[in-house]
Parts: sequence; C-alpha cells; structure tokens
Amino acid sequence: DLDVWTRTLDVNVVGFVRTARAVLPHLLANGGGSIVNTSSGASVSASDGKRPAYGASKSAVNALTRHIATNWGRAGVRCNCVMPGLVMGELQEQQNDLALQKMFLDRVPTTRLGRPSDLAAVVAFLLSDDAEWINGQVWAIDGGANMRN
Repeated sequence: DLDVWTRTLDVNVVGFVRTARAVLPHLLANGGGSIVNTSSGASVSASDGKRPAYGASKSAVNALTRHIATNWGRAGVRCNCVMPGLVMGELQEQQNDLALQKMFLDRVPTTRLGRPSDLAAVVAFLLSDDAEWINGQVWAIDGGANMRN
C-alpha cells in the first residue's frame, strides 16, 4: 500500500533527516559531537515479503548515517547507528510471548535475548569520547542474529 510506504518513509527517514538538520548546527558551533541513529536488522536482511517499506526505510537510515559521518566528520561530528535485535523491555516482558521469544532465541548464537541495558551501554559508548575514532558505522546489537543471516 503506497500510503504505508509514504508514512513509513516520512517517520523513519524524513524524521531522522529533520533531527539531524536540527542538531548539526549546534554540534558544529560547539566544535563537534556525536549522533547515534537507530536502524534495524530489517535493513540488511529480507523478511519474507513482510514490511518492505520498513526495511527500505531502515536501509536509508544506514545510508544517512554514513552521509553525515562523511560530510561532517572533519568538522568533529561523528555519526553511528545501532541495529537492535529483540530487546526485552517492559512491554515485551508484560506481553510474555514465549513463542516469539523462543523464535528469536532460536535465531541467535547466545543464551538470552537483549536487555535495555545492552543497548544503553553501546549507545553511551558511541556518544562518549572513548569512541572518537568510530564514525559512519552501523552496529548490530542483536546477539549475533544478523551474523547468521
């Protein structure tokens, strides 16, 4: 449905563009800084014909991440991206969908699903000065799920 494509691209691509356009002048004025975007494994692997607009939009976020890193890196702006796997946040814990959890666990070479703290630690690192030589990267934080695709 074209309306689904339009809405998905507007939120998942144009939304990130608007955010970058709003923050870049401030980062440049302050001598640099870091942006961390959020993508999805759907950007690098097909999902059996389901949600193609979502996958395409997240691929665009990956490309936007590299564009920002390339064009403003020399001005001190770093831009990276994380691709989370299934993270057991509050909503997922409440839903307690054991079949879904088993399906995802069967797809990863680890013993558990993600926790919010897994993502928070990676994002905090990418935002920190310790990551000053990391730029334009898209990291899968998914227990190895995309490694297996």
